[in-house]
Amino acid sequence: MAARSRNRAAPKKPVAQKSNKQAGARRPAGRPDGLAGLQDAVNQVWLAGMGALARAQKEGPRAFESMIVEGASLLDKSRGQAEAAPREALATVQATVGGRVKGTKTQAAQTWGALEHLVQGRVQQALRQVGVPTAKDVASLTKRIDELNASVSSLAKSKARAQPKRSAPKKPVRRKAAAAPAAAEPAA
Repeated sequence: MAARSRNRAAPKKPVAQKSNKQAGARRPAGRPDGLAGLQDAVNQVWLAGMGALARAQKEGPRAFESMIVEGASLLDKSRGQAEAAPREALATVQATVGGRVKGTKTQAAQTWGALEHLVQGRVQQALRQVGVPTAKDVASLTKRIDELNASVSSLAKSKARAQPKRSAPKKPVRRKAAAAPAAAEPAA
């Protein structure tokens, strides 16, 4: 094999493709065009493999260690990217869900407020129809009652000042007049 690789150590330069007329003129007798191209390609692959083998023998341990380092850095980089992608996706989902939840809460609060206002209006309307006074009516009546109580109190005080003090009422005196007229009557 060593003799064979020495003879073929110098790679052949690729031949520029010529038109069919020129190729037909130089083609060796008995070899089709496709077979010659295939043989050249196989020869080049063989030479590339031999060059790779020579380089691996020459740089073997150093190349292996550098490949380990490159593989480790590639693994770390891919792990970082693999871990970052879910974190970013989670952050995006959280932001989206948070925004939607906030919007839903706001909408629910507005709807609840409108419903509460509607119910209060309907209850007040029903109470007015039945004749139940409102809180404003009760407050107005309470104020009026307080004013009337103050008026009555001031009138009672002024009347008490205007009247003199009276002594205790006198008891009526009973006379024994019933016994005397019976004696004065003639007997018949």
